[in-house]
Parts: sequence; structure tokens; C-alpha cells
Amino acid sequence: MLGIIIINFNKYEKTVDCIKSIFDTVKSDYKIYLLDNCSANKSLEVLNNLYKDNPRVEIIESKENLGYARGNNLCLKKAEKDGCDYALISNNDIVYLENAVEILLDVIKSGEYLLVGPCSYSPDGRMQTSVKKNKPTFSEYMKFSTYLTNLVPRKQKIEFFTDLQPMRFSQVYWICGSSFIADMKKFKEIGYFDPYTFLYFEEYIISEKAVKSGMKIAYEPKAQVIHYHGASTGGATNLFTRIENFKSECYMFAKYQKLPYHKLRSIRNIRCLEVLFSFIKEGKIKDAITFVKQSKKILKQAKEFY
Repeated sequence: MLGIIIINFNKYEKTVDCIKSIFDTVKSDYKIYLLDNCSANKSLEVLNNLYKDNPRVEIIESKENLGYARGNNLCLKKAEKDGCDYALISNNDIVYLENAVEILLDVIKSGEYLLVGPCSYSPDGRMQTSVKKNKPTFSEYMKFSTYLTNLVPRKQKIEFFTDLQPMRFSQVYWICGSSFIADMKKFKEIGYFDPYTFLYFEEYIISEKAVKSGMKIAYEPKAQVIHYHGASTGGATNLFTRIENFKSECYMFAKYQKLPYHKLRSIRNIRCLEVLFSFIKEGKIKDAITFVKQSKKILKQAKEFY
């Protein structure tokens, strides 16, 4: 059986759309584990009214916001207890297109892969970067995953991202955490998600765990989803998510990639510039200053993970 894990936090409208797409497109035997992550609005009430009598949906209420990793781990353990062989980890801002889940299931049932992910599209039809074929070098990470990308010629960026995203089924280094199917047995072997992270970089950590464990990750572009990217994280000038992003970034690079500390410091400097530019532009000067102070503390704390 397939366990489908969805976390809702305040955005119940997106959750309803996601679940409808699952009802409409998934033909295999499945059960949805729907976690309301301590929403501050009427999400839990709405979801209970819609699904409390539906045997395919188990609604789980959390009295605290567990974040992405701990929230998914809670549901994964329930799915494991119920005998699920595979788990679809899904953001609530995903809409599944026809046969997407079935195609992913066909791949994961081969037994060769830890995870398999789909091709993601924006609502306007643009293909999103939802896969990294190869592990980026530190130089590539700085050039293409930070504010420095604004200084890179457009042609060079297009070439880089084109190389990252294969056009056919491939074994890859990384797939986006917004939607993927996991082999439950293999996923359990690597400890599911690292509970230290609250938001962000969970996929990089899984990728590093997979490499160290000799497990493979796959990308199947024939499976297609629409991803309303960022619908539940508050946008680019949300102080909380910015801090959590940097916290997870430092943790991943220090613990899992053993990146030299001076390189972590370089990442922090760039992140501070990003925040100062974007936050001050929005008039959030106090939040920008808070990020600079908090990121300095986070950088020092990262030393304990080496």
C-alpha cells in the first residue's frame, strides 16, 4: 500500500486542491496521512469537516508546529505501522497530473531506488528546477544558489541548469522535497528525515545519506506535477523562514559535507547581503538586523557539527 503524507499549515485551500488531485488521479491502493501542523486559522476545522468520514484520509492534529522533517517523520511512522510499502511525500501546494503517482510507483516498485521524483511545473507552465543530476561543487553552489547568481551571465546560467535537469529518466544526486515517492524499507534504513532541520535542505541531507549508504535516487520526467512554489513558507522576506533556511544550510554543510568553516562563513556573508537588500527594500530594517545577528550565532553553533 502507498502512504501519502501531506502537511498542512494554515493553507487549507491548497491542501484541498492537492487531495482532490490525488482522488482524481491515483488508482493504486493508498491512504492519506494528513497532518495539521498547529495551524493558526480554521484549517483543522475545515479539513475535519471535509475528510473525517473518508476512510482514505487519516487526519492527525499536532499541538505544536513540528516543521517539515519531524512532521513527515511522525506520519511516516504511522504509515510504517499500517504496513505501507511506499510513501509519497507531498507538499500541500502540489497538484498531481494524470498518472503521475502511478508512474512514480512503477519505478519505485523495481526495488532499485530509495526515492523517485517527478518533473515539476509552475502554474504558468514553466518547468521548475526540481532535480540535480550531479552534486554541485562549492563554486557552483555559490554561483547558482546564492545572490551571486545575479552576476553570472544568462547564457552560463541556462547551460548550468540545463545540465542539471535531464530530459529523460535518470539516476540523479538530488530531487526536490516537494514531491517524491520513497521505498519505506530503504528510507527507514537511513533514518527518514533528519529531525534537526525545521525547514529546508532536507533533500540535500537525504542525498548525502543515500550516497554514503550506496542507495540510488531517480528522476522520472514522465510523471508531472504542478507546484505552487512557496505557498506555505511566507516568501523571500519572511524572517522566520530565512533564519531556518540558514540554520539548515549551515547544519547540512557542516555535518554532512564537512565544508571548511571559512566557506560556511562565506555563505553567511552572502546570505546577509541577500537579506539586507531584499528586506530593506520592503522596509523591514529591524528584521534585516535581526537576521544578521542571528546568523552570526548560527554560524558559531555550526562548529559543533564537525
